[in-house]
Amino acid sequence: MSSPELWLGALAGLPALVAAASLFRVEPDRLRRLAVAAAGAMLLTALLPSFAAPLRSFAWHANAGGALLRMNTLASALLPFAAALWLLTVAVTPHAALDRGGQRRAALATLTTLASFLTESALALLVLQAAAVWIFLAALRDPAHRYQRRIVAGYLGASTALLGAGAALLLWGGSHGGAVEAAALGLMAIAALLRKGILPFHAWMPEVFDHGRLGPAILFSAPQVGAYITVVLIVPRASSELLRGIALLALATAVYGAALALVQTSARRACGYLFMSQSALVMAGLDCTNATALAGGLLVWLSAGLAFAGFARAVLVLEARRGRLDLTRYHGGYERTPVLAVCFLVLGLACTGFPGTLGYAGEELLLHGAVDAFPVMGYAIVAASALTGVAVLRMYFSLFCGRPDTRAHPALHFELKPREVLTFAALAATLLGLGVAPGRLAASRLRASVQIIQRRHLMGADPSAEGHAPGAGTPPAPGQDPRP
Repeated sequence: MSSPELWLGALAGLPALVAAASLFRVEPDRLRRLAVAAAGAMLLTALLPSFAAPLRSFAWHANAGGALLRMNTLASALLPFAAALWLLTVAVTPHAALDRGGQRRAALATLTTLASFLTESALALLVLQAAAVWIFLAALRDPAHRYQRRIVAGYLGASTALLGAGAALLLWGGSHGGAVEAAALGLMAIAALLRKGILPFHAWMPEVFDHGRLGPAILFSAPQVGAYITVVLIVPRASSELLRGIALLALATAVYGAALALVQTSARRACGYLFMSQSALVMAGLDCTNATALAGGLLVWLSAGLAFAGFARAVLVLEARRGRLDLTRYHGGYERTPVLAVCFLVLGLACTGFPGTLGYAGEELLLHGAVDAFPVMGYAIVAASALTGVAVLRMYFSLFCGRPDTRAHPALHFELKPREVLTFAALAATLLGLGVAPGRLAASRLRASVQIIQRRHLMGADPSAEGHAPGAGTPPAPGQDPRP
């Protein structure tokens, strides 16, 4: 058995082990400890390609429709990203919100995300999306969430059906020319917009975040598999007009979501709108054919996913101690949970692209790469970031500042557990560390963007794209200016 096979077996075996263990009568605390250990081991395993050359690039069962299983530069950062989201889930989610069934669903959701990031086959991505939607629906099976379950089934069921129709047309259109392929790409683009909650297909996201189950909603949304489907299936083949249309919708969503987050009274619903805004910025970056802007989108993908997941999990941790969080009043509590307050602010500011965080590096690349060819994008990114910053500060002041009412929130006296403190602090430190020294990760994302654009050029989608200019295929060394 080769090194890639052993590595993939270890990577997939860890969440599978937790899912299998959850089927037995294991004590919830013991199962959680197993899940935390497995998620930590998965994160370390996912980082191995950075140090082992044989694991950096391989492909199995590759054909004209894409490799069924492969590892490349794009996936090299997405696999640790998926593992980190699982570790965050099992380490900080309150016991009441993560029982044995929740542990099993979290492990299976991580497994489907992992498999999605390792394939570029349209049929494989269709099967994995159907599995991810089924797991999400299983988390909403409680009668109290019947309405949210119907909404998720309607929107994400339609997304899966459109992706299936597009995949079928794409396979058939490979031998029948441009009109069929254009129809296939249009269907898959709508499917991706539905999954990511881009205007006008956004209504399901704030509703599920507000009145559904926040934990499963975070784990389903934060990896942004819809962005992966876009960059693997649509960007290499689509016309510039289709990509520009997607980008315009995404930019409108980014500003719209950030603006609505400002006026919400529910912390949960504000999280839903903030994630809409951040995921839309990622989509706008991925739909630009400039190598630098595309690299910025890939970097914002990682920073926004990690920062948002930590930000929303902090809301979940506070809810376990205080109950439903109302943003129209000041709850206080900074002196009781100072680490959580600081991490909440750092994670929220990372979503805005604040200097010193990883989000700043991503948004700088996105702005520098796109503003010349598409000036509207620059204005929209600045507006969305400013509105997001105000919304984050409003939430911080409401949730941590003021005088706490211990009669209304007697559980406020309960301190955070060491596991929670360590996890939030580690996540905030990671975003700050990568923000201070982003060179290696930025260079990796630029190499991935160049490969995506080269593939687009080979498929004949846009031979005149800016990313194909001489020298565009040579990424800078870490620490150098990544602008071509």
